[in-house]
Amino acid sequence: MRGASMGGRRGAFVSIFMILVFTCPCLFGIVTASTPEDIVIDGNLNDWSADSMMGTDSNGVTLHLTWNQTHLSFGWDGTDLSSTEGADIFLYLNTSEGGSSLSSDWGFSHVLPFAADHAFVLEDSSYHAILAHQSSGWTVTHEENTATDVHTFPGDRYIGWADNMVTEVSVPWSVLGDPTQVDFVIWAQWQDAGNVWTSFPSLNPASSNGAETFTHLYHLSDRNLSVAPNQMEIQAANVIEKEDDALNVAIVFHQHQPYYKNKLTGMYELPWVRVHAMTEYVDSPGILSQYPGTQVTYNLVPSFLEQLVDYHRNETPDIHTDFARRDWPINPDGTVAGYPNATDLELHTMQFQSFWNSGWIYNVSAEDPNAWVMPASIRYKEIYDVTLHNLKPATIMDDDLLPAQDLLDLQVLWYLFQFSPDYVQGEYAPFFDNPSTYNGPSQTDQGLMDLFVKGRDYTPADLTYVIDQQHSHMANVLPMYSQLAAAGQVELTTTPYYHPIMPLLMMDGWTFEDGIRVNKDAWPDDVRTHLTNGMDLFEAELGFRPTGMWPSEQAVSPPMVQPVTDVGIQWMVSDEEILAKSTTFGGGSIDVDDATQLATPWIVEGDAGGEIAVIFRDRVISDRVAFQYGSMTPEAAVSDFLSYLDGVRSDLLAAGEDPSEHLLTVAMDGENWMFMSEFQHTDNARPFVHEWYSRLESHPTVVTTTPSAFLEKNLTLPQIETIGTGSWIDGTLSTWAGEADESLAWQRLVEARTALVDFEAENPNAPGLDLAWESLYIAEGSDWYWWYGLDQDSGYDEMWDVLFKVHLSNIYRAINLDLPPYLQDLWTNPALPDDAASAIIEPMIDGIALPGEWDGSAVYTADSVNGGDLDIESFHLGYDASNLYIRVDMAGPEILDSLGENRDADLAIYFMQPNAQNFNEVQTNFRTYYGNQVLGFPAKKMVAFDFAQLRDDGQAKWNLFDARGKIGDNEQWALTGSSILGGCAGDEIYEFRIPWSDLGLAPRYTTRVKVVSAWTNSLSYGDGVDMEVAPPAPAEIVLPDLEEWVTLLEFDDSTGDETGDGDYTYPLAGDFTPGNGLFDATSIKISQSAWNARFEIEMAEMTDYWSLANGFSHQIVQIYVDRRF
Repeated sequence: MRGASMGGRRGAFVSIFMILVFTCPCLFGIVTASTPEDIVIDGNLNDWSADSMMGTDSNGVTLHLTWNQTHLSFGWDGTDLSSTEGADIFLYLNTSEGGSSLSSDWGFSHVLPFAADHAFVLEDSSYHAILAHQSSGWTVTHEENTATDVHTFPGDRYIGWADNMVTEVSVPWSVLGDPTQVDFVIWAQWQDAGNVWTSFPSLNPASSNGAETFTHLYHLSDRNLSVAPNQMEIQAANVIEKEDDALNVAIVFHQHQPYYKNKLTGMYELPWVRVHAMTEYVDSPGILSQYPGTQVTYNLVPSFLEQLVDYHRNETPDIHTDFARRDWPINPDGTVAGYPNATDLELHTMQFQSFWNSGWIYNVSAEDPNAWVMPASIRYKEIYDVTLHNLKPATIMDDDLLPAQDLLDLQVLWYLFQFSPDYVQGEYAPFFDNPSTYNGPSQTDQGLMDLFVKGRDYTPADLTYVIDQQHSHMANVLPMYSQLAAAGQVELTTTPYYHPIMPLLMMDGWTFEDGIRVNKDAWPDDVRTHLTNGMDLFEAELGFRPTGMWPSEQAVSPPMVQPVTDVGIQWMVSDEEILAKSTTFGGGSIDVDDATQLATPWIVEGDAGGEIAVIFRDRVISDRVAFQYGSMTPEAAVSDFLSYLDGVRSDLLAAGEDPSEHLLTVAMDGENWMFMSEFQHTDNARPFVHEWYSRLESHPTVVTTTPSAFLEKNLTLPQIETIGTGSWIDGTLSTWAGEADESLAWQRLVEARTALVDFEAENPNAPGLDLAWESLYIAEGSDWYWWYGLDQDSGYDEMWDVLFKVHLSNIYRAINLDLPPYLQDLWTNPALPDDAASAIIEPMIDGIALPGEWDGSAVYTADSVNGGDLDIESFHLGYDASNLYIRVDMAGPEILDSLGENRDADLAIYFMQPNAQNFNEVQTNFRTYYGNQVLGFPAKKMVAFDFAQLRDDGQAKWNLFDARGKIGDNEQWALTGSSILGGCAGDEIYEFRIPWSDLGLAPRYTTRVKVVSAWTNSLSYGDGVDMEVAPPAPAEIVLPDLEEWVTLLEFDDSTGDETGDGDYTYPLAGDFTPGNGLFDATSIKISQSAWNARFEIEMAEMTDYWSLANGFSHQIVQIYVDRRF
């Protein structure tokens, strides 16, 4: 690898090749000799003695080694060094005090069995070099480099090639420091990949799987003595000590779950805290405990702590355990005789959701680390194969219901695999205190192990046992963390209680990308409450107040700094994108590509003088762990990780910095990457975590530490004048605000908070206030806004929407306030017409019902409510190719005039946001304008008959109003247009002609309709009384497909050209199988009709790996239109 990097922060990944293992040295031949031995470098090994042969590998590659007073010589037989495969040979020597226990970064930096100070590197005849370790790292001192025309290599050499695969090299001792005592290690690796495929002594590893830790060396005590080279002592490496200038690394895991508990019902709506408690949340500290030299920081979110403790202490049910604990009918022998008492929907839902787990569970083999659970895995896979999985709540009934025994087996297996097999076997138990000291169960659980082995034909008693043990064993989770913290191996930190986005809570409203204004005040009191309550709970459960914090989603801004420092937090973590947006004093920028700037804490000051250190995560290496390493072997992944860190260290050394005075931060979710990425298919990441923690413990140039421990060094740290505003997601806040759905959620939160504040002002001692405020704080959590909008898709966003509304509803219910319409369960099926629409109509708009002109329209009678003088007898809905027609049978204008009312009549028609399926529509209204009655749908348009424009012949105009949503106490409507005269008419009846386009309608669109008559005192909102709202359930109209399409452009695109800027390659994760075609557009067709433009894009491949709502997972199509023409 010519010009290979000896550092380099953003290095590329490596490939993996086959393993070659050396045999022990073979001593044979009839010619023997001792040093000093003179060798002629000519490509012929005849003059090498048998005593110089150090060994032969299984492929016949042989190494010779000898020396005389002036030169060290080695011969290598069996490798074509000119081959495109590109094998490289490395010889490292320890000749004096000092040196490096890490090789130069040549694909990888390997751990040496000694501190080397010289090395020889051989690529081929055009490049080979002598290296020396100096204060700045490994440096080339002599080389043959034809590419740069440098020819300073001092020794003789013959480089093997296809017709003669003998390599001989002789190097003067003088360029190696003229040592007396020498230690050797020699290996070969593939040039491009950097993987070691053979090594000497042969006791060393050569796994061809990433960086190696060499364990043995040749020891020559005195080169001036005559010895047989192959009789040199082979020594095991001493315990590896950390370099004095090792780089400090902080690994920070964020252990978080949204708040799933319904505060009013006391039940958990979603099970994820329980599901992950006894797997990822015990595996990580359990494995870590076995490597005491590795330190980690765990951030424990208070809302997660509360739920974890609640599950154990109170055995609080969730919707799943509530179902599972119901009585299952049993036979006299204890076997299941039928289903528990449940609806068909519940049974189907539990069946479907019992596959919510990791992929490794279905494919355990005899070669897997946890092969002993194969019986349970095989049975789980059997059931998996006969059921459907890509279902949505609306299609949950499409699957066939399993027989009762199969469903029971499925339930037991689902709960059973929520235990880590390593945990229940007691692998972690020796490293922790006996749980009996805090009344916890023994980690080793024979009953659970027996059920794994049993695998099938479970009983209801088995199901009860697993659930009981799950609640019981959750008592052991927090003590695992607290005991490691007490031992100094981990630091524990926290987050504001319900995980809110503090910068958004501290803002005085905003208008982001969607152009929708969110009107709110800054809520610093809410931020302080989240912070204080979170610290209090942490102290109550863990016995101390933390000094570090992971701000929710690593979201920071200048205003949130002071509240964080006020509660005693001394450091917090954010993302490198935030550092890049921050400024130093005087407005200076910060270069995050400079290791000296990124790999260090920075000091930030709050607006009242509070100081805090901020560490910024290196997102490149953090994201590799979370999103890419699952596709690699554990060895190769950890090698890449360490190579990256060593590259950063090399950059620091090259900049004249001491790496021991720097801190690189690796920060990521604590559990998601273990079961959601490709790790889910490899024993839930457990093999990787073992490899990772083990090699971090022994790697000489990296020291894992905690942020607090590093800050105790009291180094002089750089200062930030203004910290950037944003999060670890793209450095912005757009994931939680800026899309219409998100703005709507924030508006509803603002509305709920305003109602609560107003209520408290009038009722300061109301008993429900504490619960109402608690529900508000829960609704301020980040997770609800994360899943709104198009930028994130869980596949089950409707569940998150329901849970958010549960928390919002609890605010109102706790203080007995009426629920807003969008929180009421008002979404109903539409009213059925007496006569359905059957044809296009073209009535004359004159206020007179001529025979036959409304035939073909939908007819709704409205006799269920008496509207008095404004009684609506019926109304009609019809259409032609461009217009919607509405007829209302109500007392005509002359009759109304004759009543002598001192108030005005109003006739309005409300139209739903086109195609709405629920109340989650931004800038819509939910009540009638005058009487404020609930409409039952999100209204976007209102058309009102303008009685002031009524002519003697009945011709009139209608006015069009657009909903603007609730602002303050009132819903707002904006007048956006009026019809021409004759757009409506009133005489015997009222008739309207309204263009589709004015209502935002098009072919195949649907809308819902209500007609409202009212008496009004003024034009002000709410200043009137509704006489009738018809029909009681909304009318619905689906416009027909009357479009005629004209093709504007159509062409095919070549395949295999989805290379981005020219070098894009697909991720290795199985999510992107088959690894091609997913982003390859093969044809495009553009058409137009009178209403729409249509873009049809055909892709080479489309998959729905993540089970998303639209039926495909990967493609995001952006279409740009120039409207100038």
